[in-house]
Amino acid sequence: MASVQTQNCLVPLSDVAMAKVIEQQTSAGNRVLVVANAFTALLASSVNGGAWTAECRGDFGLKSGESAKAAAARGQLFWQSVAGSPINVDLQQNACSAASSRHVKLWLDAAEKLTRPVGRGDMPKREDLDYLGYLAGWRCQFAGCGKDLKRESLSGTAGVFSYFAHIIASSPIGPRGDKLLSGQRTADVENVLLLCDECHRRIDRVDPERFTVDVLRTMRQESINEVRRLLDSLRYQDAIPVVVMGNISAQAPRFVQRDAEEAMWTRKLRMAVTGPEHYFYNGGHLHNPHAPHYWGSLFAALADDIPVLRKRLNGTLRGDGTKVPLAVFPLHGTSVLVLAGRIVGEGSPVTLFQYNRDRPAHLPGGKWAFDDDAPRPLPDKYRVIPHQNHRGDEACLLVSMTYKIDPARLPSELYASGGFTMGALEVTATDEAALRAGILEHPDDIDYFALKLEEALRTLQDQWQVKRVHLIVGAPASACFRIGQKLQARNHAQVICYESAPGNPAFLPTISISNTAVEELQSHESISLA
Repeated sequence: MASVQTQNCLVPLSDVAMAKVIEQQTSAGNRVLVVANAFTALLASSVNGGAWTAECRGDFGLKSGESAKAAAARGQLFWQSVAGSPINVDLQQNACSAASSRHVKLWLDAAEKLTRPVGRGDMPKREDLDYLGYLAGWRCQFAGCGKDLKRESLSGTAGVFSYFAHIIASSPIGPRGDKLLSGQRTADVENVLLLCDECHRRIDRVDPERFTVDVLRTMRQESINEVRRLLDSLRYQDAIPVVVMGNISAQAPRFVQRDAEEAMWTRKLRMAVTGPEHYFYNGGHLHNPHAPHYWGSLFAALADDIPVLRKRLNGTLRGDGTKVPLAVFPLHGTSVLVLAGRIVGEGSPVTLFQYNRDRPAHLPGGKWAFDDDAPRPLPDKYRVIPHQNHRGDEACLLVSMTYKIDPARLPSELYASGGFTMGALEVTATDEAALRAGILEHPDDIDYFALKLEEALRTLQDQWQVKRVHLIVGAPASACFRIGQKLQARNHAQVICYESAPGNPAFLPTISISNTAVEELQSHESISLA
């Protein structure tokens, strides 16, 4: 016996697909049983008069009807009428009887009247239906469809191809029918969904059990929200997405343009028609900043990309002479992100996006957006800690945001015998309990961090007047990029970037950034920044 659970798991089929099942079974000499309520059906077959076996369920329509009529003419068609869902029927109760072509026709006529679009009895006002079409952008509101209902899909011919379908059926015996509400909600436009023909049949006849009142109400509202959001985005300022991405520890780089576009909407920006521009990708090389081959490959990419990026920055002018904003999506090694920020600088308006690998991908903006309900940080969330007073022409700048940097991990020329060998400042969270990968919860976090970073840099530059800064960073990618932005070329000290490698906790030097060049500190290869 085919259990109810097995029947419920049958893949729902379209009218055409069900017709093929009927033809296949009858061609093999088998009997076919149609178990139907007023609008949808289940098909079963019997071999040599044996037990019925469920084959499929779904839309028994004109195509299926023609195949069924042919089966009836050969004495191979049987029918069982039910009040509830056909998938809940015990096929072995022998409640069926032979069916005729006339029986099939009468059922099809009745089902078509029952599931036709809005029009039975009282109906919403024409202006209300037109307003729903406006709210839906005249696109099918079924999730994932979005078909243009003002144009024929193949030829593009203008016309009206929309169906206004009831959520709570207009008849108590219809799909999603209700003994009390069906008669009351027929004229309520809030009870109407705008669909294409295919999706209308899907919710009423192919798989009505799945598309409940709650599911369709949610679908309707989400469609309206999405159309409103898409149209509102036309008002947003356009920006050029700049993607700085490469292989890094524990994270495989994967840039999804759709997620980036949605993340930009959350910040009131619209992606420029030219689309995203990618820089500094290091191919398939795993992140190992202390391996010579890593920098050899990466510097080849930098040599190509740095002039292109500088040219892009110099050429992003509008007709009125203002610069086009940039939307930066950073996910790379610390040193490269600092370098990228240094090249981009603050000459163009820049909006930074922070990748959050723990954020659910289905939320708007995916892993590149901040949560709408993220708490706004207090202005004093970050602070500057002096560890060692100024001495000499060099100093250390530590940035501890994802974790507290242990000075013992630094080279002995920077930290020895329990103390720094030169002046040292640290930018970190006021509350050390806040140090974690997700410390940047809100766009204001980046701005407040930048203010404290500027405070530290003014001390190094204006008060201590150091010639060389040893930069050790444990911070999210967007903070690393912001550090580079603050390292302006004008009268700035040379910056030595440090990183730790997988399996090696020691911070070792990687690149040197001066006013005019970036130098890789193993091979001493350099690239001009002038």
